Amino acid sequence: MHAPGSNHFLFMIKKPFTRKAILIVILVLVATIGRLVSNSIHLWNFAPIGAMGLFAGMVLKNKKTAILVLLATLFCSDLCLELFTPIKGFYGWSQLFNYGAFCLIALLGTAIGRISTRNVVLGSLTSSLIFFLVSNFGVWVVAGGVAPYTLNLEGIRNTYLLAIPFFGNTLAGDLFYCSLFFGAWALARHWSPVRKERIA
Repeated sequence: MHAPGSNHFLFMIKKPFTRKAILIVILVLVATIGRLVSNSIHLWNFAPIGAMGLFAGMVLKNKKTAILVLLATLFCSDLCLELFTPIKGFYGWSQLFNYGAFCLIALLGTAIGRISTRNVVLGSLTSSLIFFLVSNFGVWVVAGGVAPYTLNLEGIRNTYLLAIPFFGNTLAGDLFYCSLFFGAWALARHWSPVRKERIA
């Protein structure tokens, strides 16, 4: 037999873990599906990964957890692209720069204080800029000096100029998915008896 009140005590221990686990599963599923859909309709860079990294960093207190959730999502979505679509999920060394950019975005999220509309919008815009700078620097490094990505100032200028048309989709995707993730989070907190900005 359990001592009086022990069931309530066990529930209080398990509940935070359950909330955290459910949040992580939902994040991974939504981000993976969103990325697969955007790639399948050729809406390049309109993806949820950056927004998910920012959200995970801002909501999950633990930096390691935020980064692991992000990397798990990236790997799962890349694997699905590789196995189930004609799009290559694993496409070379420049992909490591993309992974690094998203990790920086998750770390940015952990560094942001209170969750507010202003912080989310600024975080989203900064996330887009981080991905643009880091991922395209990776393209320039890995291209091996092949024109127009020559290993000089002109080459790196060409790299960023050629990437500008995709930057609009990155900005739009990050703002859209940040609105989705943080909006859903705000609604969940509104209806929850336990209102905390972050989960351990």
